[in-house]
Amino acid sequence: MKECKECGIAKDKSSFYGVQGECKECTKARVKVNSKRVGNAYDFSEIGVIRVIYKTQKRNNKLRWHGDLPYTKAELSEWMYSNGFKALFDEWLSSEYSKNLKPSVDRIDDLTGYMFENIRLCTWLDNKKHQYDDIKNGVGTGGLRCKRLYKFDCNKSLICEYVSYSSAMREIGYSIEYQIKKEVKCRGGFYWSYCDVI
Repeated sequence: MKECKECGIAKDKSSFYGVQGECKECTKARVKVNSKRVGNAYDFSEIGVIRVIYKTQKRNNKLRWHGDLPYTKAELSEWMYSNGFKALFDEWLSSEYSKNLKPSVDRIDDLTGYMFENIRLCTWLDNKKHQYDDIKNGVGTGGLRCKRLYKFDCNKSLICEYVSYSSAMREIGYSIEYQIKKEVKCRGGFYWSYCDVI
């Protein structure tokens, strides 16, 4: 249990965003009041986008145990402008704020924190695609979430391996959770296991 610094009520830890001191309900209420007060025009300005990116990086670096950011917001802003931020921002503006085209800063190696030698400027869609590719290829933190899955023939000889259950599902087109759990043949006559020897 954790006590919310705003409402003073002790709540389950799942009622909080990460290490934040106020509960989700209080956070949402505060954001709502603030949005009514200032509107959202600032978040759609160049300086507003940079502010949100910097604030998100600071929070995520701490949550991932990567420590404090090694640069200031002013230094990040300078880096972003020297790496094509203005052109990306103008394209996002022309698209009438399409989520896919919003400027984003992506970590090249997501096992490492934010630092200039490990970040690149891209669109939100490119950032998302990088994460998807890491999961698919079994690399980075996304890949570490994946558990290798092995496919065996009817004689229990290894045929091939997949980086994850999802990867195998995409190829075969049907669920095999029951077959893995019970160690029985699937409809194609194959066996599946998270262990490379069964």
